[in-house]
Amino acid sequence: MYYILVHTKILLVLFFIAAVYLIWSYSYFYNFLGKTNLTAPSHETSVMIGNHNTQASTYVALGDSLTAGVGVSDYQKSYPYLIAQKLSSKNNVQLINLAHPGDMSQDVLINQTPQAEYLKPDLITLLIGVNDIHNLKSLREFEANYSKIVSSLKKSGARIYLFSIPYLGASKIVYPPYNLILDLRTKQFNRVIKKISIDYGVNYIDLYALSKSVNFYSPDQFHPGAQGYKEWATQINVN
Repeated sequence: MYYILVHTKILLVLFFIAAVYLIWSYSYFYNFLGKTNLTAPSHETSVMIGNHNTQASTYVALGDSLTAGVGVSDYQKSYPYLIAQKLSSKNNVQLINLAHPGDMSQDVLINQTPQAEYLKPDLITLLIGVNDIHNLKSLREFEANYSKIVSSLKKSGARIYLFSIPYLGASKIVYPPYNLILDLRTKQFNRVIKKISIDYGVNYIDLYALSKSVNFYSPDQFHPGAQGYKEWATQINVN
């Protein structure tokens, strides 16, 4: 009986320690982000890039803080601007960035997608899903929203590129087991995005593997920094 009581006490102590650790590690991640409190660089919604005597093509970028450029202070270091800059080597490019920090797939569906349709762009890129994961949205809900977004965007006649969700969160702020859970959820959501890209016959670009660089992160250890966005833009080939 004595040994049973001792073992029970040990198990209770271990359980308490584990519970405290899980609560602490979970809250530490969000507290760290809150303390850095990075914001998107200021910019005009529409930017003309290039110096050619040709009519400009229109590129519309949809998404959340990643597409808005949170993590850099200069908008010209955000990945949509860098992509537009590459495209402007041949023609003028009108970049219209509709992304809004904190948006989830439902927000893009309701607010950004109608604007993109109205603009009749030549090119659309979509990167969304990080906030769906962190707000514990179900795969079913995400898939339904994402499918509706792509179905609506197809009506614009634009070339559409769907970006996979990158794994975000340096080891400095994402501790076990949350790093494993976050990685699993990211992969699950990306399978949904890839499936939809196939179903609707649009382009899919994998950013997941491009988020492991040592110099990838900004000071908040979550959003990319200038080097991270540059790596994305270098590897993203749209036309």
